[in-house]
Amino acid sequence: MQVRDLERLVFERFPRQLAESWDRPGLSVGDPREEVACIACALDPTPTNVRAAASLGANVLLTHHPAFLDPPFPMTPEARTSSQGGAAAYEAARLGVSLIAMHTNLDRSEEALDLAASLIGLPRVGRLVEPDGYGALLAADGMTLGELTERVTLALGATATVWGDEGKSLGQVAYCSGSLGSLGMQATRRGVDCVIAGEAGYHRALELSECGVAAILVGHDASELPYAGLLARTAHEVAPDTRIHILDEDLRWHAHVTEGGPHV
Repeated sequence: MQVRDLERLVFERFPRQLAESWDRPGLSVGDPREEVACIACALDPTPTNVRAAASLGANVLLTHHPAFLDPPFPMTPEARTSSQGGAAAYEAARLGVSLIAMHTNLDRSEEALDLAASLIGLPRVGRLVEPDGYGALLAADGMTLGELTERVTLALGATATVWGDEGKSLGQVAYCSGSLGSLGMQATRRGVDCVIAGEAGYHRALELSECGVAAILVGHDASELPYAGLLARTAHEVAPDTRIHILDEDLRWHAHVTEGGPHV
């Protein structure tokens, strides 16, 4: 299998046309004609992850986030002298590691939305944005905000920032991986009781709160790290004879707990 074959087969699972117009899914660095020897999967194509992939013998790094959205300039070995994307592209070219990303096209896939439901253990009842947009709608069936928060933090291994009364009984919940952005207002219009997301700005969260919608924010990385496993399973299905590794990525942030409570 060549790199371009792998890209094509993964695009069949996560169609390119589902990606936003500004996004850059697919192959960003590498030789499309090179034979795939081994695939590493991760959330982020950082220079560190590129080197980790190469150390495992992988010549493809399959990630959720693209290395860059616009071509980086300059491309140098260290992020401090160019950018993270520039340093990742430099290292990938130097080490012969092709970079392939499945980003907003994966976010909107049935597989990603079903994964959110499976992780949290709540039935999925639809999409937040119909017919093929973002966000999984889940049925909480009277679970309290506090109970849901505990379930989410255990499932994702993260400490959450919670907006809302933890005793509030919940009906419908929306899971929106990554940045919440304008999906908060979509949740309000759909009558959702709580939004689970990676991150949201203060004013976005305040707006939700004023509309009576609770929010559980777990960190951008925590909300999307499970996608590395989804990509690995997909790679195994389309390239069953190829060695596949999931890189060990720690959360980029943590809560520092003092006697007075957590400070995130």
